[in-house]
Amino acid sequence: MKKQSTQNMSATQCHLFPVLFSFWIVAVAVFNTYFYTLKIPGLFDLSIERFTFALLCASAAYLLFFRRVQFPKGRQIELLMVLFLLLCILSMAINGFASKYPNTPKPWYIFFTGYFEPFMAFIFIRYFFTNAQGIKILLATLFWLGVYLCITAIFERYNVNFLIFPAYITDKTILLHLDRSRGPFLNAAFNGLAMTVCFVAGLLLLPLVSPLRRFLLLVLMPLSGVGIFFTATRSAYLVFLLALGTLLFFYRSKTPTWKLTPLLITLCLVGVLANSGRLFSQNREAGGIAQLEEVNIRFQLVAKSLRLISENPIFGVGLAHFSVSDAPEVFQDNQHNHLIGMAAELGFIGLVVYLCLLATVFRRLNALADDPRIARNTWANTVILLTLGVTVTLVNNIFVEASLCPFTNTATYSFAGLAALLLDRPDLLDASL
Repeated sequence: MKKQSTQNMSATQCHLFPVLFSFWIVAVAVFNTYFYTLKIPGLFDLSIERFTFALLCASAAYLLFFRRVQFPKGRQIELLMVLFLLLCILSMAINGFASKYPNTPKPWYIFFTGYFEPFMAFIFIRYFFTNAQGIKILLATLFWLGVYLCITAIFERYNVNFLIFPAYITDKTILLHLDRSRGPFLNAAFNGLAMTVCFVAGLLLLPLVSPLRRFLLLVLMPLSGVGIFFTATRSAYLVFLLALGTLLFFYRSKTPTWKLTPLLITLCLVGVLANSGRLFSQNREAGGIAQLEEVNIRFQLVAKSLRLISENPIFGVGLAHFSVSDAPEVFQDNQHNHLIGMAAELGFIGLVVYLCLLATVFRRLNALADDPRIARNTWANTVILLTLGVTVTLVNNIFVEASLCPFTNTATYSFAGLAALLLDRPDLLDASL
């Protein structure tokens, strides 16, 4: 009787795990240290997001202890993750775990939120999501998070501050991107990327829900374009256009989407020509495509990175030490290209390991595309959208330092985890249709 009770508890926890994981995703985006912080003397600050992550780890340990987890074959991604994390720890051991100057990123923080938590997101999904309902819960959570971000972006644009939640979004003491819709990330580029990621999650959810809910999703999806425009950030525009272009040319439906191409291109050209004076101005609120000051800054950062790489090609200057490499007592700058910055901080060894990790993720996606189920539209679209969910983040990371935003890498490896889960158990998608 006791054994049966324990098994029932474990089974219940297996079903609750996706709910807890989905709440953690929301907490990563919204309920961070700006929302609430419990300061523990001598230890790290405790936020809702970090507390939820601790609960996830405890739940995972419980399920492992009671052997409720099946270990699939092929764990190259996990091994590469461990190797990369060990390289980060070695880098911190050599160059220091703490920040050297005020207002510079802490290496242990970059390690934890930029890499360890996202890698754990992959582990959580691949090993602890046991049914199709868990996938639906995660995708629905991401979609509704995107709706919240879009509505908040509209409120920010029109200064409807009393409706903006959380209140720290409008905190004028946090200066970055105050002139744009920056959302709970306090960064317009990350906010726009998150909207695109949630838009892709909504598309993944479409075939898994009832017709009525599908209609509701389709009605709300255009909000993404509005919210992303109000971020006034070119990288956000680019990744959203990449998502739309992928849908236009590759998404499968009863009526091939490419047949709409001439009409859509014509409408886009008319819209651009009609608003060219505004879009190509230096005014961020109008589009700001012609604003070149930030472009020049990025070229300067790339030049600095190349110099640092040439001086420290093998092991780099140390994790999170890019910002303190030149006169940090005067000014601290951050890299705006994830991979180039990684080469500067962790050297070619760290970069090669990370690129191998990404290559292995795309090999898993390619293996999904080789499944005979690819002849079915739903399976093909799932593979396309999972690949898109990973790719839009990598494209965005060309322009920003991804490790500074926990949600960015967490979303990337959540999609990678879903791909690995479906490769291990393709029946989950079949069961949800």
